[in-house]
Amino acid sequence: MKTTLSSLLLAGLSISVLGQSQLFVLNEGRFDWTNGVIAEAPSLGVLDLATSSYLQIASFDSIAFATDLEVHGEHGYVCLENTVMKVDLMTGEILHEVALEGAQELALLEDMVYVTRGGLDPVTWGPLDLESHLAWLNADDLSFEGEITLESGPQFACQAICIHNGLVVVGVNNGWVWGGEVGLVGTYDPGSGVYTEVDLGEDGVNPVALHEVEGAVLSVNNGDWSSTSVSRVVAGETLEASTEVLAEVAAGCNASAVVSANRLALQIDQEAGLRLVDGATGLGTGEILNPNASSAYSLVPHPTSNMTFSGVTDFVTEGHVEIHDDLGNLVASVQVGI
Repeated sequence: MKTTLSSLLLAGLSISVLGQSQLFVLNEGRFDWTNGVIAEAPSLGVLDLATSSYLQIASFDSIAFATDLEVHGEHGYVCLENTVMKVDLMTGEILHEVALEGAQELALLEDMVYVTRGGLDPVTWGPLDLESHLAWLNADDLSFEGEITLESGPQFACQAICIHNGLVVVGVNNGWVWGGEVGLVGTYDPGSGVYTEVDLGEDGVNPVALHEVEGAVLSVNNGDWSSTSVSRVVAGETLEASTEVLAEVAAGCNASAVVSANRLALQIDQEAGLRLVDGATGLGTGEILNPNASSAYSLVPHPTSNMTFSGVTDFVTEGHVEIHDDLGNLVASVQVGI
C-alpha cells in the first residue's frame, strides 16, 4: 500500500454473495485526507439479484473508511478504520464492535475471526508502530482472543489474508513504507501455534491479495507499482513458491478473484476486462474475462453459475456494480455508494 491518496483508498467496495439471491456491498466511502473530513461515510448495502435493486442497510458514521467484508450466514464481519464490527445482514444492526488499531482484512476459521494489521499513523504519516500484525477475535462477540507478536510472527505490516487447509495465510508486504515493501507469505497454524514464512523473491514484492485455489494459494504482488506478478505458494512440511511476472503492467488495488475452472481473474490498470491465470500453474492463460467490461475495483463470482459481479468506482462521486453473464455480456449496472 502506497502512502498516497490513491493507495489509501484500500480495497473498498467489497462485494460478497449470500446464497444465490443477494449481493452484499461494502462501500468504502470517501475521506478527504487533506482536510480530514468524511465526505461520505462508509456503508453496507444489499443488492437483490432478482430485481437488480439496491438498499443501504447500515452507515458507519464518523469512520473514515472501510476495508473488508466477510459474509458468514446471516452475519457480516466488517473491517473499518481501526475497528472490527459484526453486523446483522437482515436488519443492518451492529451487533458487536471492537477497536483494533490498524485492522485491514479478515478471514473466519471455525469460531475465530483472524485480522491482519497495518496502516498509517495519522499524525506522522509514517507506518503504525504495532506490536503484532495478526490478531484473532471470538466470532461470537468479537472479544479479543489472541495475537502473534513480532518476535514469533510477521515482523512487517500485513494486508491480505485467506484460509487454506485449516491454516491462516497472510500477505506480508510492509506496504505503508514507500520503497521499503517486502514480499513474504506467512502461514499460521492455530493448532500448533507455529508461524512460518516463505520469501517470494525479488519478483514477488508487495503481496496485496491472496486467493485459495486447488492445492495452493495464489498471491497477487504489486512490486514497485510498475509491474505485477502472481506467486503460487504451496504449504506443506516446507513452503515452496513460484512466481510469474506480468511485465510493465500494474494491478494496483484493483480486483482479483478465483472464478470458474480454478482460474484467477486479475484486473490490470487501464485494461478492459480481466486477465486469467491458471490456478494449477500460476501462469497466465492468455484469455480475458469480460473483455469489454469497465475496470473493476472488486470482483466476486456467483457461487453456482458463471456470472460475475464487479465493483466499479471513480472514488469521488459514485460507485456501481456491473453484472456480467457467462459470455461476458453486461446484463445490469446498479448504483451503490462511493
